[in-house]
This record gives sequence, C-alpha cells and structure tokens, in this order.
Amino acid sequence: MIFITVGTQLPFDRLLEYFADWQSEAEYKGKVVAQVGQGSRFSSSSMEIYQNLSSDEYYHWFRQAEGIVSHTGMGSILSCLDYGKRGVFLAREYSLSEHRNDHQLDTTKAFENRYPSLAFCTQKEAFHAALDELVRAKDEPLEPAQSENGMLGCQIADYLGLKRGSK
Repeated sequence: MIFITVGTQLPFDRLLEYFADWQSEAEYKGKVVAQVGQGSRFSSSSMEIYQNLSSDEYYHWFRQAEGIVSHTGMGSILSCLDYGKRGVFLAREYSLSEHRNDHQLDTTKAFENRYPSLAFCTQKEAFHAALDELVRAKDEPLEPAQSENGMLGCQIADYLGLKRGSK
C-alpha cells in the first residue's frame, strides 16, 4: 500500500495529479490511501481519499504503508526516517502558487542524496522514476535510518506536544 500525504496546511493537487498519471502509466494496481488536504479538488476512483486525518488515523495508514509519497515537509521526512519507510517527496513551488515561499525546494536541496530510502523531486519525470523505484524496492529490507540525532522526529514532536502513533 502507498500512503500519500500532502500535510495539513494546504492542498497539493499537482502532486496528486502527477501520482495519478504515474498510477495509470505504470498500471499500478496496489492500494493507495491519500490525505489530500482541505480544499483539494482532486478526485480518483483508484484511491481511498481523505481530506484530513486525525493523528491516530494518519499513523494507522503511515505504519501500514510500504511507501510514503508526500510534499517535502519536515514532518513526513522525519517520520519516514524514524519509522524506516521509503519515501518519495515532491516540493511545493512558490512560482506555482503552492506555498508562501520556496522553503520546500531548499529542503529538497538539503536532503538530496543523504538518505538512500528517500527520493526528493522537483520535476514530474523524476517523481515518476522515484515511484517506479519505490515499487520495485518495496520488498527489499530497509533498516530504519534514524535521523541524525537518534530519534530527532520524536523529540521534535514531543517538544511541540504532538501525539504520535506507536511504533
């Protein structure tokens, strides 16, 4: 199962459309669960779609997933590292009115090639190639690549008072 999450602040229909294009082209028939964000206009009969998820619901799907597809948000990146999940990330772009600035492009540059289990993309073709690799490698063992400070994601969540799902 692939779990798609676009975060809680804004919809990200470009990511969802890119994914749907890949799903059709690759003839991917596996289960897809997508958290699409409030205000999203995206729809698909081949995905289980939720506008928003509670923390418990989010981590229910996150833990079950063989792969994560997400905007380039730090929460999703750190959760992939902490839970030992493969991830494919697409940066929101300011020039496309997808965010207030280009911090997700900056995050992409900062994390690119640092973790073999995570792919950071800015273009549709690279995103599709990363999805192909995600599906190809899904059965290969993956050791949790703990974030650099051991459980950095958990520490940040604890500091912010966020409820996280059990590992």
